[in-house]
Amino acid sequence: MNYASEIAKLKQGKLAPVYLFLGTESYLADSAKQTLIDAVLKPDEMDLNFGNYDMEEVLVGVALDDAESVPFFGEKRLVIIDRPTFLTAEKNKQKLEHDLVWLENYLKNPPEFTVLAFFAPYEKLDERKKITKLVKKVATTIDVKALSEKETRAFLKDTIANEGFQISPEAFELFIQLTDAKLSLAMGELPKLFLFAGDSQTITKQAVNDLVPKSLEQNIFALVEYVLNKKVSDALSLYQDLLLQKEDPIKINAILMTQFRLLVQVKILEKKGYQQGDIASALKVHPYRVKLAIQQARKFEEKGLKDAFHGLIETEYRLKTGKGDKEMQFELFVLQFSALK
Repeated sequence: MNYASEIAKLKQGKLAPVYLFLGTESYLADSAKQTLIDAVLKPDEMDLNFGNYDMEEVLVGVALDDAESVPFFGEKRLVIIDRPTFLTAEKNKQKLEHDLVWLENYLKNPPEFTVLAFFAPYEKLDERKKITKLVKKVATTIDVKALSEKETRAFLKDTIANEGFQISPEAFELFIQLTDAKLSLAMGELPKLFLFAGDSQTITKQAVNDLVPKSLEQNIFALVEYVLNKKVSDALSLYQDLLLQKEDPIKINAILMTQFRLLVQVKILEKKGYQQGDIASALKVHPYRVKLAIQQARKFEEKGLKDAFHGLIETEYRLKTGKGDKEMQFELFVLQFSALK
């Protein structure tokens, strides 16, 4: 089902007896959950007519007992079932024995006074299971799956515009990069940018750079650029900053190796005629990461990428065998690599 159209129906009070919110995009799921609560219950009904149950901790029978109870001082009861592992191929870590026969009977004749909602933070369900087939047959399914880069960009642009703000193309590109084109992360950062923009209602590149924190992976991306361009002082300065942030040299080197391995793989596959989507599928890497890797790899020769990767393998060996000062191994690698022709 289309997310926007189904959410619009909720806001209009057009309720179904059973919902299935399926997908891993936490921002969309959290927004949908709040919309559902607001649509079903009044604020003063929450204490008596609302239940939220985690199936990795509580038996489904507890939730169903609640769902089958007549609401107190209200027309509707809302029962939410979180993390229904019994709809997937995953094993419940707590080894709970859920009464799925009871759930099947409930779904075949759900009471009119209760809205039952499954929030399944999974990419897919186990379609072979009888209970999964029944849930999908009975429930109104609303996708809260992770958005593509294109969809994330459109969502963020609409959100910024609807809030009455503007953002320059350069600032928006940096914002996408710093949030890895992940909707939940980006939406968490927007309030700071709105507040900082104030009456100007304009989000600048400088504001994005100053306010949106860089992850270790993003700092590593910059570090890769410095290494490949043989900007020794910039590379060593950023490396020292990471050490001051208490990042472990072994962890830094491991992420660097992963990034250089990706660059080499992208370089080879692109030379063989693979497109971005094909590369992402073949390597099982997020398409946005592949996009950035392609842009980065195109600026350098394959030999340089392989030389750096092999140098990092040697660095890892020295780090893990305790040969020399641990914090100086990366610095040694940078100096050796910069001397290569």
